Amino acid sequence: LAGISKVSEGVAANILVISKDKMKEKKRRSNEDIEKNITDAATSLIKKKGISGLLVTDIIKDAKIEPVVFYKRYENLLDFINHFVKKYDYWFSDVIQKSKASECDKKLYNNIMANLLRSLKSNIVMQQILKWELATDNDIARRTAQLREFHTLPIAKEYEKKFEQSSIDIVAISSLIVGGIYYLVLHSHLSTFSGIDINSENGEKRIFNALNYLTELLFEEKSENTKIINIAIKMKKNNIDIETISS
Repeated sequence: LAGISKVSEGVAANILVISKDKMKEKKRRSNEDIEKNITDAATSLIKKKGISGLLVTDIIKDAKIEPVVFYKRYENLLDFINHFVKKYDYWFSDVIQKSKASECDKKLYNNIMANLLRSLKSNIVMQQILKWELATDNDIARRTAQLREFHTLPIAKEYEKKFEQSSIDIVAISSLIVGGIYYLVLHSHLSTFSGIDINSENGEKRIFNALNYLTELLFEEKSENTKIINIAIKMKKNNIDIETISS
């Protein structure tokens, strides 16, 4: 019995040491560490299950925190999602800024579209946010979509001004291109599109080549239109009548 008692005491002592170590571990985590653990856990879960599949219990489990720790920070899951998606509010702006090292308007335009494709393909969380927005109708989804729209307006207005002497509606055409990029990426896990697999090296290359071609086409047309307008202006200054100019 004495032997059993000593063994029991030893086990109890070990449990006590382990418990104390765990308590120290918990105490060692700062608020920033805990917040990072929560964000990292949510990020990993969103990549696997999407935002719609996110559960507080899963976040708590993967972040290794108690429920009270989570609910001290967030009212509920929707409140957490609201805070989480704000980290991606400037995603499109970042894509534009990354492209702004370009020297000319044509190169900048092409780089924005190419970088958009690259960025969205590599950013699984952003893909999940876009899917969630399409499938959800709430204030948070509307806010994130509208804020992204707000951040794209300056560059849209900038190019609209550059094409104002042209018959090309650059904003409408760009909207179709951006929408096409979104759909190609978000759809790519389901099937090819028109036989193109953008997850393959060849498929991605074909899309980049198409973006280059469209950019060349748009800016060539703009250049021709500008030349015609300038010729018409010179003819007008030389007192050539409108009927002759229009013919």
